[in-house]
Amino acid sequence: MGPEADLVPIRLARGSRCFGAWNGHELVGYGWWSTRSEWIGELALEIAPAPGEAYVWNCVTLAPHRRKGVFRSLINSIVAQARAEGLARLWIASVIEIGGRTVEQAGFVPVVQIDTGSRFGFRWLRVVPMKGVDPGLFASARQRMAIGPGLSVRRATNRRH
Repeated sequence: MGPEADLVPIRLARGSRCFGAWNGHELVGYGWWSTRSEWIGELALEIAPAPGEAYVWNCVTLAPHRRKGVFRSLINSIVAQARAEGLARLWIASVIEIGGRTVEQAGFVPVVQIDTGSRFGFRWLRVVPMKGVDPGLFASARQRMAIGPGLSVRRATNRRH
């Protein structure tokens, strides 16, 4: 896991779970899920899944194995495991242009669009519902991330997690 290897014991100790994609004995990708509060580094905020939910994060395909379906297999396996364990909902942050189609094909529904930026030590977030999303699902997503609709400004915070 490269520069994040030292974080693995900390993540496991707080209850996060790691899923690996393997080709024989070689690790080719990995991803995490958390059922407790977790940091979304790209947005610099926390998500707190409700009971029976999990947040899927930090899915990585190692460079030599990209564009071979590793991410698709990993996401589908995580979704299958969640179903087997009876989880009601998975949350995932995704960039539409990078893996968005795979995420949707795995059953995820785009709920919110978040535009973000930072300046002078502050981060701004603009949160809007995706077109046609159920208002209750949009409200649930905002609640999980403790963000209101519209524009939100917070002190910029970075941390390793």
